[in-house]
Amino acid sequence: MANKSIRYWFLVIIWLLFLGSWSFASSDSFAFIVFGDNRDGDKIFMDLIQKVNGEKDIAFAVNTGDLVSLGRQSEYAKYKKMISKLKIPVYNVLGNHDGVYGGWRTFQKLFGALYYSFDYQNSHFIILNNAFRESFNPSQFDWLKKDLAATKARHKFVFMHKPTFDPSEIYKDYIMSGREVTQELMQLFTKRKVDYVFAGHIHGYAKSERNGVTYVVTAGAGAPLYLPAAVGGFNHYVRIDVEDGKVSDRVVRVYD
Repeated sequence: MANKSIRYWFLVIIWLLFLGSWSFASSDSFAFIVFGDNRDGDKIFMDLIQKVNGEKDIAFAVNTGDLVSLGRQSEYAKYKKMISKLKIPVYNVLGNHDGVYGGWRTFQKLFGALYYSFDYQNSHFIILNNAFRESFNPSQFDWLKKDLAATKARHKFVFMHKPTFDPSEIYKDYIMSGREVTQELMQLFTKRKVDYVFAGHIHGYAKSERNGVTYVVTAGAGAPLYLPAAVGGFNHYVRIDVEDGKVSDRVVRVYD
């Protein structure tokens, strides 16, 4: 009788451990939103915010830059007021418009460091600063290499303003400065098995896969569109879902 009781409680403990591990694994399912280049398009941006607020189970959003036009404090104050309407936190990337006329100082005062990383559940997120030629310097590159080497996260996501290449292949020269450094950067992303690299700057939506890394340009949050409507020239944001060890993306138009 005693043996049966021991066996019963042993099975109960195993079952509880199984449920606990399953619950832990399922907690690693989450979603986030990415958009960019809202400057000079307040009405569109507010419509985007309203649509994002209708999404379910979103952890946070990332803006890929060009929050304002000329780096003025008054513009930043207006941007802060607009994003206060969002129901989720927003991480911001410095864009070239954000940093002009010393605007990068206001950006840093309001939002913190110009490049950094953080973890969320089973994923690692990296915010970079490549708004200007001199901003992505050897010091930042060395930091990035160490940061990617150190993380044990299952998934890795990188955000910057200027893309390393144009996935639409229309604005091939409207990208991050320095061919050698962009090639080295993309090789690093492949080596460290980065899942997605997000950028803005080329106003519209474009996506391409290179050596196992998915590159997405999302820059349709309100600024004048560059790309033709048929190839990504529409106002949008991108929803990313992380679930059961898989990552999926979906572009959502602001106006159906």
